[in-house]
Amino acid sequence: MTKESYLNALENLLKKHISKEEINDILRDYGEYFDDGRRQNKTDIEISAKLGDPEMIAQQFIEEIGKENTKESRAEKIDQALHKMKEGTEKAFTTLKKETSKTIQSASDKMNTINKSNSQKQSSFHVGGSVKKGTKTIFSVIHSIFTFCLFAFLQFIFTITVYAFCICAVAFFVLCGISGIFCLGFSITFLPLILSLSIIFIIIASISLAILLILLTIYLLKINFKIIKNIFMNNRKHIAKEAI
Repeated sequence: MTKESYLNALENLLKKHISKEEINDILRDYGEYFDDGRRQNKTDIEISAKLGDPEMIAQQFIEEIGKENTKESRAEKIDQALHKMKEGTEKAFTTLKKETSKTIQSASDKMNTINKSNSQKQSSFHVGGSVKKGTKTIFSVIHSIFTFCLFAFLQFIFTITVYAFCICAVAFFVLCGISGIFCLGFSITFLPLILSLSIIFIIIASISLAILLILLTIYLLKINFKIIKNIFMNNRKHIAKEAI
């Protein structure tokens, strides 16, 4: 079978089943087989016998191309299904977005309404709260003034009694010690030794008591200053709380 008859038979077997473009590709490939064989000094009969029966070759091409078309059709169907699913998902997402925005907007409107009502209530109670706060502040100031006056009176009594007593006692014992020092020379010269030792003991005791009273007075002053500081600090904190 020559090249032309072989290709014509193959074309006639394929043209009812596959497209023209695919047939042209197949005929071009088999034509090149004949050309290669001729360059190798082979006859068309030898080449056609080696290639095989055109009917069998055509049947193979028809089955392979049919399978490929079936796969392509399935792929197209899958693409169409995916496209429809995508469109449905986009529509559902758009609808959900709209409904969500409506819900959020309605909730925001309700919150604004509640905030407005709360602000109106707060404004109505603001005047009463201000009057109550001012009254508390006035009573706090009066309480602080009364506490300060009472503390000042007690402080005055304490100063007169305790500090005056301590100062007088210190002065008395210091005078006793000084007098004992002046009398010590006379006692050593004219009086017995026991009396001189007694005078020395009295001098030491007087000076010691004076020193103790001085230390006690200083200690009482420190305690008194701490009490004054604490009272003023407590009054300031109390006034600040009442003002708030």
